Amino acid sequence: MNPKTLWHILRIEGLIPFTGSAILIGGVVTIWEVGFAAADWGLFGIAALAAVLVHIDAHLWNDIMDLEIDRGEKSRETGRDRPLVFGWATVKNYRTMSALITILVIILAAYLTLYRIFIPLLFLLGFFFDYGYNHPRIALGHQPFTEWYIFPWLVVGVTVTIVYAATNLFSLLAFILSLLQGMTVTCFGVSMMRRDVNSDRRGGKYTSSVQFPEVPHSTIYGTVTMLVSVVMIYPLTLILGFGLAYMIVLITALVAMINIVLGARIDQLCTRAMYSILPDFEARTNKLMLQQVGASLVHVVAITVILVAFSGRIA
Repeated sequence: MNPKTLWHILRIEGLIPFTGSAILIGGVVTIWEVGFAAADWGLFGIAALAAVLVHIDAHLWNDIMDLEIDRGEKSRETGRDRPLVFGWATVKNYRTMSALITILVIILAAYLTLYRIFIPLLFLLGFFFDYGYNHPRIALGHQPFTEWYIFPWLVVGVTVTIVYAATNLFSLLAFILSLLQGMTVTCFGVSMMRRDVNSDRRGGKYTSSVQFPEVPHSTIYGTVTMLVSVVMIYPLTLILGFGLAYMIVLITALVAMINIVLGARIDQLCTRAMYSILPDFEARTNKLMLQQVGASLVHVVAITVILVAFSGRIA
């Protein structure tokens, strides 16, 4: 197996905005809930490591599930390496790595269960997301709108799990902040489906963009994210007070507006590609999509800095 395969499996453009952001939010919420000294940072670290491993396992199965589709995808235009397509690794290599990762995650979860009784339920949920979306026998990722209702909960699941591991609490603050980040980063996930619409259609993958190509998916999802952020101002005010809640909602709404603008441009490119020849379609949409990734990272850093800077409990 080519060593370059390992870097591709990490796929940091997805790992950091989703699981990385969840860990960052989880750390700040943990301190908010119980203070730094009272938190069990050992269990926090074990839960975070297990979450990263489950995410990497999802990458493995996603590559296996989409192997034939990826053969027709414009990897050069989107800057993505395809180890299985390029012959750097085999499906057997991937299945072996997945088995080892799964065994390690089960061991880590079993250890966490000695201290936190609900850990098995949370990790079962994580494996449902992993295998449900990515395993070839289930392949929810090949169905319409699954990125809309699955991707945001990846961030929520990781954040709630690691905060629970560290504090023995199910935190409403962790749920709300991770949902806002989950929806923010899913804007790029929806746009990714828009970018891949041509190769997905040729490969028989019935995503929402393939089934309903005329619908401005990226624009709509950004708008939904902004609306949800406004709704969350009430529960956030009950937890944080109006000032902090207002700042967090304002940041989320502003980033959502950026994603709406970028998403609208992606939707326009998709429409043009439907009715005309647009050879650089994938490259142009990929560039806009990566800007959405950057916006989601700005969002998570901003809301955590706000909590740290303005929260008396953390100070």
